[in-house]
Amino acid sequence: MLIPLDERPVNTRYPQMLGEIGGVAVVLPPEEIRGLARTGADLGAVDAWMRKTLDSGIAAAVVSCDYLAFGNLINARISTDTAITAIGRLGVLAQINTKRPVHAFSIVTRVANADDGAEEPLYWRQWGTQFYRWALLTHKREAAALSDEECKELSALDETLPGDMRADWLTRRLRNHTVNLALLDMAARGEIASLALASDDTAPYGLSSRERTWLLGWERLIGSSLRERVQAYPGADEVGSALIARVINAQRGLAPRVWIEYAIAGHERIVARYEDRPVEQTVLGQILACNCRVAPSPEDSDFVLGVATPSPRQRDYQPQFEVEDRQDRTDAYESFLACLAAHQSAGRPVALADVAYPNGADPLLAELLLSGKSAIDCGSLAAYGAWNTAGNTLGVVVAQAALAIYASTPNQQSAQRLFLTHRFLEDCGYQGGVRRQARAEARRLWGKPDPDPDCIAGQREISSFIEDKLRQFLCELQHAGVGAGVEIVPCSTRLPWRRLFEVDFDVAHVRF
Repeated sequence: MLIPLDERPVNTRYPQMLGEIGGVAVVLPPEEIRGLARTGADLGAVDAWMRKTLDSGIAAAVVSCDYLAFGNLINARISTDTAITAIGRLGVLAQINTKRPVHAFSIVTRVANADDGAEEPLYWRQWGTQFYRWALLTHKREAAALSDEECKELSALDETLPGDMRADWLTRRLRNHTVNLALLDMAARGEIASLALASDDTAPYGLSSRERTWLLGWERLIGSSLRERVQAYPGADEVGSALIARVINAQRGLAPRVWIEYAIAGHERIVARYEDRPVEQTVLGQILACNCRVAPSPEDSDFVLGVATPSPRQRDYQPQFEVEDRQDRTDAYESFLACLAAHQSAGRPVALADVAYPNGADPLLAELLLSGKSAIDCGSLAAYGAWNTAGNTLGVVVAQAALAIYASTPNQQSAQRLFLTHRFLEDCGYQGGVRRQARAEARRLWGKPDPDPDCIAGQREISSFIEDKLRQFLCELQHAGVGAGVEIVPCSTRLPWRRLFEVDFDVAHVRF
């Protein structure tokens, strides 16, 4: 049973497709009670569904506490519910845990660095970047890390930011921190089997990093009884997938051993954008989250994890990077892919996580990978990913590989081929290129980078445009050995939140 972070496909479809690779069914609340974006789930109906489903033969529960307490991730940032109300809703977890193990996860609330209120309190439209800067500088001041100029900037922000808005925002953060303390209490008492505390869109300095440190202070003080049940690391949308893989393999007594290869030596120490620690630590955190462990050597591993390391640029990919970085990165990537190909030749499954840039694949790596310029057998990869944050990508890649290496039945192997194709289509195809084309098309049609969310005809038109582009990319993938016999189901492409940031579509095996 999965109570997802919200209703987006990354939180619902991915875990279900991974479950199919592992040979299990992942059941979710019915669509009609899941909520949509700023409209939270019907929590009374979700509670009733959980209690009913518990008696239908489930083996374990993976539960988003943001969803169960507030209705979904966005409502954890904007709702006016009190800490007492939210913690009361989580009481059902202890009841379920007496019958089936509950693996809970909760998000340390982000501070979004954008003047955009779509997923935040509405005043974020005007004040978002200033609140972000205030949070960062406030934490640096506490750490005695402020420069003189930053000290002046913080004083100016203290004067500028509206007091009522700051109080509203910080009170909500206090409430969420209180909920996370209650979850630590439940974990310490054994009322839940495990707890993952994930930091959403974080950074080395800021309120989310500050709050995570406070939470982990209790883990250090209490010791092994809590440390064995609690893990904290950067992430959010991948956690459900990681925990599904964790539960499946743990129940079967499996703990896959992972050998790690980094693309560019030294770049594993870079802190990826939206994260608070070097990517090598993120890698270790996601490996542990999926019930895997690091192998002492390639020969002792169950699969090899190749990581295309973060670019020092610390920003989303821009087309001019291809010209500026081609020479430096090409040589490194060619050596990296040759290393992964050698592992494949030695009979070791290989998974590839591209975290060079956030929010999509590095086009240079994709070109080398798919053009036949490397010896990699793309179609036999145990996993591939290149989406959103480094933690998002790594969590789903490790989860897929940790299940794919044990996929033995025809249905499991079919599910693995479909998910691998889906990941290439979405991360390399859509996020790596088609999304920019779709935004350009939206500007041509409507003068803005997203269609009108309330215009059904416009939504269908841009979805059709995207599906045509993805079909073209699928042909490229099939020439590279990915997605043989797979098709995008006609007219299945849709925009889950009526915007172009994310897309959803169905893939299926072609029937002759």
